[in-house]
Amino acid sequence: MASLICEARKVKNKSKPTVLFVDDEPCMRELMAMILTEEGYEVFTEKDGFDALAHLRSSVPDLIISDLQMPRMSGIEFLSVVRHRFPAIPVIAISGAFDMQEFSPAQVMADAFYPKLRCNPDELMRTVSDLIHLPLARPTNCHPLQPPKVQTAKHALDRNGLPKLLLTCTDCLRVFSWTGGEGSREIQQAHCRFCMTPVSFVSDLQSPSSAVVSTCDPASVPAA
Repeated sequence: MASLICEARKVKNKSKPTVLFVDDEPCMRELMAMILTEEGYEVFTEKDGFDALAHLRSSVPDLIISDLQMPRMSGIEFLSVVRHRFPAIPVIAISGAFDMQEFSPAQVMADAFYPKLRCNPDELMRTVSDLIHLPLARPTNCHPLQPPKVQTAKHALDRNGLPKLLLTCTDCLRVFSWTGGEGSREIQQAHCRFCMTPVSFVSDLQSPSSAVVSTCDPASVPAA
């Protein structure tokens, strides 16, 4: 009987809507995990955008709530990556630095915004429930942006005129430079300098002397 109860609980837990909460403040993660759990959600928490993207490699939640002001990767950049890679996931942006008048959907790719200073958890829980159970007001069938598993590296020159290769991380979507190895059509691998995700690539064998000079290492995601 005990084993049957355990199995029943497992099935019940699997049916719970899942929420990923991302915030660099431990007290906020603890508080929101408690509130969301009491409301019947299965909650996962991460401290910044990079850790949240690592979580998304193995588990895709029904909803993401993210702070906008975080170290390493801001919530604005993280939510942009989420919108490009996981367009069907509804997202709530939260912040203590902005109010409703300052929030701009064109700058932050979120389906809703909640100021931390509002202190009205019932309102936030209604928004969570609506976004999970009701159709979103935006298209969700667009093709997710995903760099190829084996990409063709582009040649460039650094500020000192030395050759380098430019690659796009398949996880955080940032562009990073790589100077190891040699030009070859054989598959090579480099790790993203931002999130350490392995990226497989081949060289386009273009002559470095004809590459465009880059004065800095780009670190950007697709424009909103």
